[in-house]
Amino acid sequence: MALLSVALLKLVRRPATWIVFAILAGLIALVFISLGATAGSMESMGDELQIRVLLDFPTAYTIVAGFVVGFGGLLAVAYGAAVIGADWAWGTIRAIVARGESRVRYTLVTFLAIALIVGLGVTFAFVIGIGSAILAAEMAGIGSSGATDADTLASLPGLLARTWLGVAQAAAVGFAIAMLFKSQLAGIGAGLAFYFAEQFLQLVPALRDVLIYFPFSVSSAVVATTDAFDPDTSFGNFPVLDADTAVVWSIGYLVVALAVACLAAWRAQITQ
Repeated sequence: MALLSVALLKLVRRPATWIVFAILAGLIALVFISLGATAGSMESMGDELQIRVLLDFPTAYTIVAGFVVGFGGLLAVAYGAAVIGADWAWGTIRAIVARGESRVRYTLVTFLAIALIVGLGVTFAFVIGIGSAILAAEMAGIGSSGATDADTLASLPGLLARTWLGVAQAAAVGFAIAMLFKSQLAGIGAGLAFYFAEQFLQLVPALRDVLIYFPFSVSSAVVATTDAFDPDTSFGNFPVLDADTAVVWSIGYLVVALAVACLAAWRAQITQ
């Protein structure tokens, strides 16, 4: 518990934590307010239905969660890598080993602290996103009466938990890569490279049915409401996993990433 408290205190004091939160909240607010501000011109072009899908509640709750997972996952890869990479660069892990602390325990506790901070960030960004979506809906003249539906509000904790899982899984990927290479730069660079490579490969039709099982596609799908292989319901023409299947895969990727990180820490050559 003491180690976790120290790790949390360390993360709270890092400027990177607050910068990441601010960027995520700012991006989401910008997207929704921009949609609301341009609703008039989009409606005149016959795109009223598209705006209604994005801003009409209660669907907007899932749209906000999707943006949090999408933007937040990208930032979480860099954040997870930056945290553990900095511990290598600053000699923190060397000091921990020198005082007899378990490497595996330190690795798991550090990621737990990251996951808790990510959870706070996800909650904060989700609240900002909902507020921005309500404002955008009012600006678009759609209204937000569906935002207070009792059944929908009861489902929000589950939606928020899945959103947290998706973002935490993305952070675990960056965390594992940085631990494996003992480098902040390698973790951030490789993690972001994998993220964007997966997005670009979606443009190859023959790979789409396989890519839905890749880490970042899985993390995004935890809040999906579409059927995996139904072309009438999949987002655009891109198939996605259903949310329940994605949750199982996301947990699996999270466990594998932590196992890789723990193994890398256990086998690392650390000079005293």
